[in-house]
Amino acid sequence: MQNILLPIVYKIYSRKPINNKLVVFADAHHQEIPYSMKLMKDKFDNTDFQIEECYTDYQSKSYINVIYEMIKFIKLYAVAKYVFICDNFLPVSSCKKRKDTTVIQLWHAGGILKKFAYDTDDDIPNYYKGNVFKNYDIVTVSEECCIPIYERAMKLNKGVVKATGLSRTDLFFDDSYKQKCYELFYKKHPDAIGKKLVLWAPTFRGKANNPFILGKNYIDELQEKLGEEWYVLTKVHPHLDSKNHISNTNIPTEELLPIIDILITDYSSVIFDYILLSKPLILFVPDYEEYKQKRGFYIPLDSIPGRIVKDGKKLYEELINEYNDFDKEKIVEFSKHYMGKCDGNSTQRLFDMIINDFN
Repeated sequence: MQNILLPIVYKIYSRKPINNKLVVFADAHHQEIPYSMKLMKDKFDNTDFQIEECYTDYQSKSYINVIYEMIKFIKLYAVAKYVFICDNFLPVSSCKKRKDTTVIQLWHAGGILKKFAYDTDDDIPNYYKGNVFKNYDIVTVSEECCIPIYERAMKLNKGVVKATGLSRTDLFFDDSYKQKCYELFYKKHPDAIGKKLVLWAPTFRGKANNPFILGKNYIDELQEKLGEEWYVLTKVHPHLDSKNHISNTNIPTEELLPIIDILITDYSSVIFDYILLSKPLILFVPDYEEYKQKRGFYIPLDSIPGRIVKDGKKLYEELINEYNDFDKEKIVEFSKHYMGKCDGNSTQRLFDMIINDFN
């Protein structure tokens, strides 16, 4: 597929001229548009551009269906002016791209914390030959300090990674969006009205096809210890829910962040979206030493403005302490350093750059 079929299909269809009005949004991990892309797609909806969408969760499809979806995308890719992705998307890198096509990676994670891509052994499929991130023209990041990390981890040339801010984070500066989040949540969870909300949103360990989490037993105990005054929400990665239903809400994480009172996570990049809201944070990391040794970090975990809890028996006590005495000033400073370009104008900033500099 990578070395023969997709390049042949691309070559055949690239004999046609570039369609300067064709914009393609594509993803291999969702059945519908990921939220990292939504605001950018909305921006093009108000123009005379032609939009094509290619969303399929490759892991949930048969091999034949995946081939069909890849070829469908490649045909569009061969003549598109702009292509947007927000995660690893192997078809984009399977051929020699035409220079008049601009590929924009709206990467789904903000800031820099755990090592990723070519800086770790866990991220890149062993069967893929060549650079998974080949053909990228723009990779958007949340602040200037992230640029050298992304350049190295993705093996990209200087100038490709740009600190435009992350399009999706514009939502957290939109009061009407936050109000809708409140209305949706209490409509689906009326039993939470009047209670403080805590969300456990861990990243998954292991490979995408064999994920696992740690510490769920302590989260279950937490609801009992907190009592009726609190409402504990669990939202795990889709890879985990697809195998064992663990989440107790079907509301997306990005719609929960504006309404919760405190977040419990671990090494997840959700930290960087959440700190834009200046609320208390717990890092529950029972496997910290092992994770640090095996995967590693770009920044010290204790530089993040939140309490680090390694022992699940102390989770209740530390949560109460953090809720009652969190350092908002430290959160604001940390956010400026790693998420400073996320100011509510990232989508417009990127759109203007694309239209003016890559047209």
